[in-house]
Amino acid sequence: KGGRGQIKQKKKTVPQKVTIAKIPRAKKKYVTRVCGLATFEIDLKEAQRFFAQKFSCGASVTGEDEIIIQGDFTDDIIDVIQEKWPEVDDDSIEDLGEVKK
Repeated sequence: KGGRGQIKQKKKTVPQKVTIAKIPRAKKKYVTRVCGLATFEIDLKEAQRFFAQKFSCGASVTGEDEIIIQGDFTDDIIDVIQEKWPEVDDDSIEDLGEVKK
């Protein structure tokens, strides 16, 4: 039975970029959104636990490739990501600043 078999599809190359945004909540409170870690094959559940412990705050996986951290950690999080996951280099991390939900 010499059929052609299944043709393997190539994975779509998604641009590997980690985006960090600060989203306002009530009054002077903020949450930090981290997107794009999954493109680097990083386990989001493990990353969420790491951020929660590191920053002593609540963190949750909300989307397919999104982690929400309670509090404004945009300044510290870039260094923390590079320290924990060296495969994420400085050029692939983008800080969007303050973004509306």
